[in-house]
Amino acid sequence: MAFRRRPKAPPDPLAVVDPAAAPARFVAVVVDAVEARRRWAAVVAGLREGPVRERLAVLGEQVDQGVLAVWETVQRAGEVERVAAGLDADKVTADYKAAKRDPAADPALVVALQARFASVQRLLNAVDEVDDRLRLLDARLGAAVARGAEVALVAGAGTDELGRELDEVVSELGALRDSLVAL
Repeated sequence: MAFRRRPKAPPDPLAVVDPAAAPARFVAVVVDAVEARRRWAAVVAGLREGPVRERLAVLGEQVDQGVLAVWETVQRAGEVERVAAGLDADKVTADYKAAKRDPAADPALVVALQARFASVQRLLNAVDEVDDRLRLLDARLGAAVARGAEVALVAGAGTDELGRELDEVVSELGALRDSLVAL
C-alpha cells in the first residue's frame, strides 16, 4: 500500500512576527496587525469557492506584507530606541544645559555638547514619530480588513478599490520602515 503525501503547506510568512518580542511601547500595534491578518484569513476562509474568495486570498498577501512591514518597523524602532537609551538623554541634556549656563565654558565644548544633544533628540523624535505613524497605519490596515469583509458580503464589488487601499497602506508602512534604515 502506497501512502500519498499531502502537499506541504507553504511556510507562514509571518512566522517571525512575535508580539511578545516587540519593544513594550510597540506591543499593541504588533498585536493589532497580527489580529488584522487573523480576521482577514477568517473572512477569506468563510467565503464560498469562487472569484471573490480567490481575489481576497490574493489580497491577503498584501495584508501579510503590511504586517511584516509593521514588524520590521517595530524592530528597527526598537533598535533606535535602545541606542538612544544607551546615550543617556537625561545626562546629555543636563551636560548641555550646564555648559550653556556656565560663562567660563569653552565655546568649542558648548558646540560639541549641542551637537550631541541635537543628535540624541533627533533619535528620540524619530521613535516618537514612528510610534504615531505606526498607530495610524495600523488603524488603516484594520480598516482595510473591515472593508474586505464588506466587499466579501456584497459579492465582490470593490475588490480593485480594496486592492488600491491595501497597496497604499503597505507602501506607506514600507516607507516608514525604510525611513528608519536611514538613521
